[in-house]
Amino acid sequence: MKQNPFTSTSFVTVWSKHFNGSKLSKSFDFISGVQFLKHSILPLYINIGKNLTKGIFYELHTSITDYKGKTFLIYDVPDYFNVRELARDNPSSLRLKKVFQYQGFLMDISSYTNQDEYINAQFSSKNRREFRSNQRRLEECFNIKYSFLHGEINESDFIEVFDSFYSLLNKRFAGKQVNYHHLSPEKWNYYKELVYVMLQEKKASLLIIYRDDTPIGVTLNFHSEAILFETITVFDPDYYKFSVGKTSIIKLLEWCFENNYSISDFSKGDFDYKHKWSNLIYDFNYHILYDSKSIISTLTANLVETFFKTKLYLRRKKVNELYRKAKFLLQGKPEESFEYEAIKFEKLDGFEANSGHYLPIDYNIETYSYLQQYVYTFAFANPEPIDNIKVYKTSENAKEYVISGSKKAQRITLK
Repeated sequence: MKQNPFTSTSFVTVWSKHFNGSKLSKSFDFISGVQFLKHSILPLYINIGKNLTKGIFYELHTSITDYKGKTFLIYDVPDYFNVRELARDNPSSLRLKKVFQYQGFLMDISSYTNQDEYINAQFSSKNRREFRSNQRRLEECFNIKYSFLHGEINESDFIEVFDSFYSLLNKRFAGKQVNYHHLSPEKWNYYKELVYVMLQEKKASLLIIYRDDTPIGVTLNFHSEAILFETITVFDPDYYKFSVGKTSIIKLLEWCFENNYSISDFSKGDFDYKHKWSNLIYDFNYHILYDSKSIISTLTANLVETFFKTKLYLRRKKVNELYRKAKFLLQGKPEESFEYEAIKFEKLDGFEANSGHYLPIDYNIETYSYLQQYVYTFAFANPEPIDNIKVYKTSENAKEYVISGSKKAQRITLK
């Protein structure tokens, strides 16, 4: 890999500023393509970026011996990168331990001519009709536009987009009631600076789906010369019926074909949509390089190997999920969180709003924002421009509302 974004000068500089006090990274002649920092306690060198990369590629030069007496940890080496490993008959004392940590998922599109050909190979005709229908309904109900930011951008425009990105992620994970580590101030400030810098260099991009001027879906990507790394993706859960996430993937596929990319990599994280869209599942391994003739180096390598095998065991027991839920609860619920839930839906025939029994309300204001998901679900089932759809509150029941389009209406009762 000639242009790995996760070992670029910009990545190394920004990551080091936020997580290593801008200390100089260290390079070694026996290994190229990766830089290291020294562990604060252990006799261990760790790759710059740690687990905030989506894949590290490196090359070894075993005739050079500046690895002597040292141990090296390299996070996230995808097996499809085809890193040339040490031969069994390698005469040097350098040795490698590989510790499996995650499965990764990608779309290898190198043998296809366009996105339709790839989608036809992955999905049934029924699924394909569903994709087209969902996108058509989205565009029929709302003023939708698609933007792919990849290159120069005004800083104030970038900040506006990235703040919307944060708000969508915060809303999404508040709904799931789990802590999302990328939203911590430390990591988000890092991403904000990194993405702005790497956008200018075309090593990063943002796919944005707008409703009017408001983002309802954002995907952050990083770029090598032929691989798109889909890093963080989110859509507004109020629009879940419209499958905004699937439309995002289709738009990214279109871009990849138009720009001669061969791989769209979903990276690690085991989700159903990745299984459905991917045609290749691969392993993420952690690589531990050590000097087998050094007792300290060997012991350190064994300790690191045991640590990550234990983490993998606990993750398979879903301890990490319990931790994220507990952390979310300890942080307290966001102020904008609402607990309303629909308990009854009723179709209304011949609905007339021109009586004192129904009071029109603006569901777009914060007071009634919890109604948006029900309005958009109604719009999905009865497609028409969203401005045609009105919401009314009944005078008798404070938790009873009517959603009315030009042809159909529905009463919902909340608790």
